[in-house]
Amino acid sequence: MNFINKSLIKGEIMKKIIISSLLLLIISCSESKEKLILPEEVSPDVYKVVLENEDVKVLEVTFAPGQGDNMHEHGVITYYGIKGGKLQNTLADGTVQEMDVPDGFVGHGNKIVKHQMKNIGDDTVKVIIVDHKKLMPIKE
Repeated sequence: MNFINKSLIKGEIMKKIIISSLLLLIISCSESKEKLILPEEVSPDVYKVVLENEDVKVLEVTFAPGQGDNMHEHGVITYYGIKGGKLQNTLADGTVQEMDVPDGFVGHGNKIVKHQMKNIGDDTVKVIIVDHKKLMPIKE
């Protein structure tokens, strides 16, 4: 009888450990994505959604000469510049960078970026951005 009681107690303890572990796993995996300031919502004249599904959102971005967008954020993105130009990038902390971007430029960002862009050149700039919905940005 004593052996059966000890086995039942050990079984109950193991059951509690397994349930606790599963709950911790579920909580850690269900970390909700932060709500970002979406460029297509704050600057619909610049950003056009051309495809959206559960995995990605593809944006066509067009900056006419002198045109800028409003402060917004990006998560994990891949981008391709169809037509480059001279751009001004303003970060949330006020840091300003000017860059000459060539046609065909390509890149990938894996951190949340908050910024504002402006075309300070004479030519229209066109970019395709792929927002990867299921990839989580790395934390700094």
